[in-house]
Amino acid sequence: MNHIPEEALLAEIMRALEIDHQYTRWFDAHSEFLVAQVRSCGRRAGRALGYKVRTFATDPALREDSKCVVSVVVIESTDEDEGRILERSQLLITDAMSRILG
Repeated sequence: MNHIPEEALLAEIMRALEIDHQYTRWFDAHSEFLVAQVRSCGRRAGRALGYKVRTFATDPALREDSKCVVSVVVIESTDEDEGRILERSQLLITDAMSRILG
């Protein structure tokens, strides 16, 4: 795969950022175009949502699996979204703890 339809990728990233404030995707080491495309769409998605985002890409040479991991992470969003994400994280922690403690 050497191309992802731009609008589909943008929509996918926007959904992930709205729900979890993060988006991550793995690529083979030789997929420089796809890495750049995800990072670009991630920045566009952040602007469209009114979020400040950072994009990151790992160095495949430093990973045992030789993959490049690309992440788009929200570093600042709206007060409403921050509250919703905090509530979601507390629910996930409560659920995880209840499973651990039985």
